[in-house]
Amino acid sequence: MSAIAALFEKALKALVIVANGAMLLLVFGQVITRYCFGWTPHFGEELARYLFVWVVFLSLPLVAKHGGHMCIETITSRVKGSTLKTLNILADIFSIAFLGIMVWNGVRMVTLAHFQTSPAMMIPMSWVYAVIPFGCGVMLCYVTANLVRVLKTPASGKQQ
Repeated sequence: MSAIAALFEKALKALVIVANGAMLLLVFGQVITRYCFGWTPHFGEELARYLFVWVVFLSLPLVAKHGGHMCIETITSRVKGSTLKTLNILADIFSIAFLGIMVWNGVRMVTLAHFQTSPAMMIPMSWVYAVIPFGCGVMLCYVTANLVRVLKTPASGKQQ
């Protein structure tokens, strides 16, 4: 199972890298064509914006898996033991609740936007929004796994 998870993470990283590169090339191309030729491709700015959304939501699970989510280090750096464990459990519970809401409403958004098309590229907006429930769903799995790990770790052990 861990081999499949590692392969999935590699694929996710590769997709983020490719999308970031494509976004960079699109924006660079937009600038060059605007200033050198006086025109821009009609799809470039819109595609770069959608790629940015995809990069953000595909990067969220990668950051969460490695414990890079937001935390208030002013508090967590000053506490240890069972207090730190309790704070980590609470943070994971709130994250799970928030991500559950994001997945639920993301799925609703995808179904509602199925008939709406993007102005320049004329693709269904549901394709753009599909990354929201996907990214938040994968992050939900990672945060849940982290919660299980924290619950199994003794309070004196190292917590993230």
